[in-house]
Amino acid sequence: MKQTKQDQPSIQSFYQKEVAIGEEASPSSPAKPGDGFTEAELAAAVDPLSRPWNPEREYEELNISQLVPGPRAVTFMGRIVHCNTYFGHNPKQPRAAGFHSLIVKDDSAAITIKLYFACDPYPLKLGQLLTFWTAFISDASKPGGSLISSIIVGTNMFPGRATSDHIMIHTNESSENVCRTPLEYHKTHPLPGLMTLDSWLNGGHDGVTGAKILVCVKSDGGQFELCDVTVFDHTASVKLTIFNRMIDAISNWHAGSTILLITNPGYKVAYIGNQGSAGVSNQTLIDVNPDFADADWLKKYALGLTKKESLCLEFPEDIWDIEAAEYGVCRNLYTLAEIDIWVRSEECPQFTGFINITIMEMSL
Repeated sequence: MKQTKQDQPSIQSFYQKEVAIGEEASPSSPAKPGDGFTEAELAAAVDPLSRPWNPEREYEELNISQLVPGPRAVTFMGRIVHCNTYFGHNPKQPRAAGFHSLIVKDDSAAITIKLYFACDPYPLKLGQLLTFWTAFISDASKPGGSLISSIIVGTNMFPGRATSDHIMIHTNESSENVCRTPLEYHKTHPLPGLMTLDSWLNGGHDGVTGAKILVCVKSDGGQFELCDVTVFDHTASVKLTIFNRMIDAISNWHAGSTILLITNPGYKVAYIGNQGSAGVSNQTLIDVNPDFADADWLKKYALGLTKKESLCLEFPEDIWDIEAAEYGVCRNLYTLAEIDIWVRSEECPQFTGFINITIMEMSL
């Protein structure tokens, strides 16, 4: 029997027809596909300091002066003497939210470090002791490397992203005296480039390579975007302008006891008739509480300024009864709080006596 065109199967007949189904309401919270990472792995990438780190290789412990450019798994320790933080996209590390530009030194040499962070910056401060693990050291003496000629090595690190990189911030008191010796210091010789603050202000800042001033903190100036810290030595005092993340360290500085060794301080020209001030440039290094003889002397000198003997006259024994003057009803020795209460009272009586005070600062 001959098949007609109507009896011949069509291509569509080999496929099942789709049955139209009424629109279904979409779920209120559709499940999103994951990226394959666990919560612990994501937290480790964002906050690498909190993650357990088990390196797969052996790291050689070296001083900074022993580091040489090239691939090599090394670990070293040092204190921060320069710190700036920059936010924004970097084409070399597109996953980074920013980076810290650090200069770290031990007792032998210094190194530049570009430390990337994925989300929040690290809690870094001037003077902090850190330990670093990295698998590559770069040559900082090449063009575009370090701005300081004496620093010849550097490294780029991204803990959490690069499994070979890691850092540790030391907070225990047992490491307080580690890496405190200034660079180029020898016990039998004076520190090269060290000058008094007065000498630096009166020409020492002009053209002197590697100039150093040793100062004590007088007042911290508060914490703002720019902070003017007043520092002094036995010859003069000056304002030191601190900015960027270096301001975070000021909360740990104490007036009259914190000593700063400032290498290559920046000089800020003053207005007509005023004294110039000090600042922080890209080449400035700040050692906090350095350990050498001149720093010990300045600390004792600053401490002595706060312990000067009282200039208040003693009670003459032949005129006043000392016991009555100090403890009696009508006393002659008053505290500032007592005088404040008396002068604010409605009926202020007339009285004569002594106050025993120390003048900390005077401006005429």
